[in-house]
Amino acid sequence: MKLAVIRLKGRFSLSPKVEDTLCRLRLQKTYSCTLVEEKEVGMLRACKDAISFGQLDADTLALLLAKRGKTTDGKRLSEEKKPDQIHKIAEEIISSSKGLEEHGVFPVFFLSPPKGGFGSKKAHAPRGPVGNNPEIAKLIKKMV
Repeated sequence: MKLAVIRLKGRFSLSPKVEDTLCRLRLQKTYSCTLVEEKEVGMLRACKDAISFGQLDADTLALLLAKRGKTTDGKRLSEEKKPDQIHKIAEEIISSSKGLEEHGVFPVFFLSPPKGGFGSKKAHAPRGPVGNNPEIAKLIKKMV
């Protein structure tokens, strides 16, 4: 199963260890998103106060690929592939252990701040939607 990881905090007030972990996850910029395997939960726990992560379904991944996906050449994925091909790629990525690079997709998605804000700060955790977020699909839909 794949996990979606979104960086929610900037560079300031982060320890060098957390910043290094975020760089290894390819999350250098605020509101950038990437996919990781469930076995990398240790890295996610190390920087849980700066990111939001949760399980991703195929429909949300297809939306993410269609709206914000880019090929490894830097072109928009929606211009290169048809919507049914994008949905097929999303299902293959969720079901198999293959990454985005094997399908010709750039592994990082650059999102915008969420429309309407994050909602209540006490909705998921004491500090808002950081850490393990069971409603990651709603957050991604607000940020696409």
